[in-house]
Amino acid sequence: MSKVVTDKQKIEDILTRGVENIYPNKKSLEKLLLSGQKIKMYYGIDPTGPSLHFGHLVQLIKLKQFQELGHEIIILIGDFTAQIGDPTDKTATRQQLTHQQVLENSKNYKNQIGRILDIKKANIKFVYNEKWTNKLKPADMIELASYFTVSRLLERDMFQARIKASKEIHLHEFLYPLFQAYDAVSLDVDLQIGGNDQMFNMLAGRTLMKKMKNKEKFVLTTKLLEDPSGAKMGKTEGNMITLEDKPEQMYGKIMSWTDGMILPAFEILTDINEETLEDVKAQLQLKKVNPRDVKMKLAYEVVRVYLGESSAKKGEADFRDIFQDNQKPQDIPEIQIKNKDGKIGVLDLFVSAGLAKSNSEVRRLIKEGAIQIDDEKITSDALEINLSAKSILLQRGKRQFTRVVKK
Repeated sequence: MSKVVTDKQKIEDILTRGVENIYPNKKSLEKLLLSGQKIKMYYGIDPTGPSLHFGHLVQLIKLKQFQELGHEIIILIGDFTAQIGDPTDKTATRQQLTHQQVLENSKNYKNQIGRILDIKKANIKFVYNEKWTNKLKPADMIELASYFTVSRLLERDMFQARIKASKEIHLHEFLYPLFQAYDAVSLDVDLQIGGNDQMFNMLAGRTLMKKMKNKEKFVLTTKLLEDPSGAKMGKTEGNMITLEDKPEQMYGKIMSWTDGMILPAFEILTDINEETLEDVKAQLQLKKVNPRDVKMKLAYEVVRVYLGESSAKKGEADFRDIFQDNQKPQDIPEIQIKNKDGKIGVLDLFVSAGLAKSNSEVRRLIKEGAIQIDDEKITSDALEINLSAKSILLQRGKRQFTRVVKK
């Protein structure tokens, strides 16, 4: 049996860096970790899409730190809870998924997680919550529900926002925190880790653990990686960097972040030491360094943490080639577009190519001078393009390219 590491400084770093809150308090959890007792913790992921993203990466890095201390890690794949849909931060009800869709989404999660955590070690396991949740009988459901009040559930911000907007709140959405809470009880964990946006759900598990097992469950919430508008980085928000992106994609997307995201990202996504982090902060505040250069270091470090040194070098080299030498990437995705008339409007073209979400977005990009076709800047939203050409190169901004090829 491996010995648990009780180094005071390492524990202090784990409980401080990138951490938003610890419940009931940091001191109690620190005391437990210093005691040398091996604790059991879990992190839950609902498979709502096939790729994990940087929002998950924050938690995985924190789990890695606990794994290196010798504690037991459980990765819970929410194949049951994903079918309900977590209402957190959602102004409308999520579209429900089938169990088959959920399993299909999660089929590559283990490989993605294995790039951060050592999944070959004995102190990590993967579990699926349908295994125990589907065993609940109606009487069990009533008992679970009896531990919570409707008034407490209605306190949640997104439900209040829906009430004000006269939008529906469905009963199954109330059940989500109950089932997530039951996960903690079923696994009999000592600690749950998640983003700060999951605080309500995780504290529900803490409540249920006390009432059903008379046991303390610690909750550690991490800081969220947010963009300048305050939106968290994620799939729904449309600003996602996935853990399946190529090195040059990761690096390039990080370089598109605003300067205000540099320091938060260094803190929660890299392993640079505190002294270096403070030095970077001081240089930026005193304007002794070009923020672009610091952002390049950030992009390099993040790609290195997840994909390794060689990938970080590749991402940096690709960025320099494209943006500093004005070269195009070698690996441009290709698509085919069906059109009966052989012509297509520029608005439909960019939407069909996946370079914009709507016609209005394309119009805005045209006004900003941000789109090109075959290296020519587009100035009219009424332009029609002949699809008979062998290939058409579409470009959005400096780093997004797609080639339309003839069928």
